[in-house]
Amino acid sequence: MPRHHRSLRTVAAVLPLLLLASLAVAQESTAKARRGQIDLTQRQSRHSANLPAGHATGLRGNWALSQDTVLNAELLSEKKFGAQGGVAAVGATQNLDPDWFVSASLTRGWGGPNWARTRLDGAVSRKWGADRQLVTTLGAYRGNFDASRSDRGLRVSANYYVNHFVVLEGGVSFNSSHPGKVRSQMPYLAVTLGNEGLQLLTLRASRGSEAYQSVGTSAQLVDFDSQSFSLDWRYWLAPDWGMTLHAERYLNPSYRRTTVGGGLFLQM
Repeated sequence: MPRHHRSLRTVAAVLPLLLLASLAVAQESTAKARRGQIDLTQRQSRHSANLPAGHATGLRGNWALSQDTVLNAELLSEKKFGAQGGVAAVGATQNLDPDWFVSASLTRGWGGPNWARTRLDGAVSRKWGADRQLVTTLGAYRGNFDASRSDRGLRVSANYYVNHFVVLEGGVSFNSSHPGKVRSQMPYLAVTLGNEGLQLLTLRASRGSEAYQSVGTSAQLVDFDSQSFSLDWRYWLAPDWGMTLHAERYLNPSYRRTTVGGGLFLQM
């Protein structure tokens, strides 16, 4: 059995036990309020169809200027299908009142057709119900790539906070790519279990279609179906820092990809 498959099975077996142990000893725990956070991650990918392996290193952070304004930034460097590239992004989230908030981000990329040269995202969200347990979001984006290619689309999602331990999420993106006006959509479902300040486990599944994907200097996939399944674990080793683990399986008609990784985070 390949090593990365054994790693995925080990993670799947151990994480639920640790999650249940944390719940048993800390049902009523609450995390101390933090103004900022920094995440450092490293991931490795293996592909079928004799495609080259990939890797990615990411640095992401956010900082609360006030109760209503949060700034965020991200820097990503990765090797994908033999090409080296990455992105840098900055953004902000602003509360308008107890029920409404908006967010926006600007991304610049480099390295080839799999990274947007420029991308602009914006979204508006609303909380619903007496306890504001339901949050709905409507977003839009526009990205420009090499060779005069562009993406634009809409994103719709909803988060439901069942209780202090369970969060359900679902959504879909509707995308139109040029040239050719290739349309695609990607629905997804996710569930997060755990407590902030102790540990969080997120399971996510998506299945839909994609418009363009470059898999080499002269090879490109166009208008194809894909699906992915991922697991993310966030574990606090101390009140203000901890570790993360990530595992993902991605499939399309041309190849399969397995990604595993981990990282550290610091809260301030």
